[in-house]
Amino acid sequence: MIEVKQRQTAKFLKEKILELLQSYGVSITQLLAVTCDNGANMVAAVKQLQKQYVADHPSLEAYDDDSDDDDEARERLIEDLMEELQKSVSLIRCAVHTMQLAVTDIVKATDVTIKEITTIAKNTRKIGYKAMFEYNKISVPPFYSRTRWNGVYKMLNYFKQHEEFYKDIGRQYPELDLTNHWNYIDEYVSAFEPVFVCTNKMQAKHVSLSDFYVHWLNTVMQVGLLTNSNLAKSLVLSLTERLKPLKNNMAFKAALLVDPRFNYLNSKTLSPEDKEQTRSFMLATWERIKQLDPNSSKEHQDTAQQSKPTNSFDTFLTRLFGGLPPESDQNTKPLIQQLNALDLEDHQSFSFDVWSHWKNRLKTYPELSKLALVFLSVPSNQVNVERSFSGMALTLTERRTNLSEESLENILLIKLNVDLIDKIIPENGFQ
Repeated sequence: MIEVKQRQTAKFLKEKILELLQSYGVSITQLLAVTCDNGANMVAAVKQLQKQYVADHPSLEAYDDDSDDDDEARERLIEDLMEELQKSVSLIRCAVHTMQLAVTDIVKATDVTIKEITTIAKNTRKIGYKAMFEYNKISVPPFYSRTRWNGVYKMLNYFKQHEEFYKDIGRQYPELDLTNHWNYIDEYVSAFEPVFVCTNKMQAKHVSLSDFYVHWLNTVMQVGLLTNSNLAKSLVLSLTERLKPLKNNMAFKAALLVDPRFNYLNSKTLSPEDKEQTRSFMLATWERIKQLDPNSSKEHQDTAQQSKPTNSFDTFLTRLFGGLPPESDQNTKPLIQQLNALDLEDHQSFSFDVWSHWKNRLKTYPELSKLALVFLSVPSNQVNVERSFSGMALTLTERRTNLSEESLENILLIKLNVDLIDKIIPENGFQ
C-alpha cells in the first residue's frame, strides 16, 4: 500500500507497481496474474480517513456522492492499466466486486423503494423511539453504505426478521409504517439471500478461481429456483451475463482444466478450442517456471530416468510388434500428454478438495502438480485490499497521523500478516 499524489494514469500506476515489487525483490517475470477491481472501495476508504464520509450517520446524499462519470473514469483507468500489464501478466477482475455489479444491475442503490425504506430506518433512530426499542430489546436497523457489500440486503433482512414488531408500531407511528413495502422486502430478501451467502464464502482468505466458479454457479441455481420472482429472474440473467468476461481469462480456464469437478471424461465445460489454447498457455507458463527454477526440471528428469523400464520381456515384445517401450508410470510422460490425460479424469463432487488432490500428487506427477497448484493459487477476489484499508484506518487514527511512511508500512506489514509471524520468527526468537 503506497501513497500517490500524482495523476493516476495507467502508465504511472504500472511504474509504481513495478517499483513496489522491486522493493520486495520480485520481478515482473515472477508474476502470473493480478486481481483487481475498479477501485471504488479504495477511494471510499480514503474518503473515510479524510472524514469526508461519516460512516456512523450516512445520508442518502453522501451515498450518491460518486457520480456515474466517476465510476466510468475509474473503469477506463483500470482498462488502461490492464492494457499496460497484459503483455506480462493475466488480469483478473475481482469476483466479489463483479457479483456486486450484477446486483447493482438489478436494484440500484438509489431505487425509490429502497430510499423510502432507508428513510424509515433512519426514523427509528430518533430519540423519541429509543425507549420503545430498549423496552422490546430490539436493535435499530443497520445502515448501509456504498462500500459495504450486501448492506441493503442486511437492512431489509433485519426488517423481515422483525416483521411483526414493525407491523405493530407501524399502526401507531406512520413514519415507521412499512405496510406498502413488505412484499418488496420479502421478494428482495428471498432473491438476494443466495448472493449474500455466496459473497461471504468468497471473502475467505483464499478462494481459487475454480472454487469461485462453484460458488457462483450454485448461486445462479439457488436464485433460479424462485420462478415466481421477477427480481430473481432478472438477477439470474445479470449473474450469467457478468460471468462471461471472467470466464474468458486464460488463468481461469487453466484452473478449470486441472479441476476434476469441471474437467472430466465427456465434460463440456471447455470447448476443444479452449482446451487447446489453455494447454498451450500452461506449457508456456511451465517454461517460465523452469527458467525461474531450473531445479524443478532437473528433479523431474532424474525421476524419469530412475523410472525407465528395464524389463527385458517388454523390450522383446516391443521389438517383435513395434511401437515404443511401455512406460512404468504416468509421471514419465511428457507434460503435454499429462495435460491431455486430464480429460479422462473421474467426475468429482463439488465439495471435492482440489488443492489436496494435487498436493498428494506432487511425488507421482511433479511437473503437472506444481503447475496445477500455481493456477489454483491465483486469487479470485481482492478482498484483502479491503482488509488492508481497514487495517490502515485502525492504525492511522486521529492521534497517530504523524507516523512516518516507513513506520506505517512496517506496522501494517505485521498487522496484515500475523499468521506468518510464527513461520518467519522461530519460537522464542525474541529471547
